[in-house]
Amino acid sequence: MSGESFTLRLTARQAEALRALAALEEIPPETYAAEVLVKHLYHAYTPQAAARAAGTPPAAGEPGA
Repeated sequence: MSGESFTLRLTARQAEALRALAALEEIPPETYAAEVLVKHLYHAYTPQAAARAAGTPPAAGEPGA
């Protein structure tokens, strides 16, 4: 996805919350939003999440096995 851009549409309340959370971290709201998105995508697409989505049990040695 390098070089691609997208627009994140937020309600006024969501945008206000994003700015407040970013201010707590002392980073720009765009950076904070990107970090949150990356964390969400990482956790959504781990092998464990894929197994749950497919309805298969986790492999031996994985959390939840």
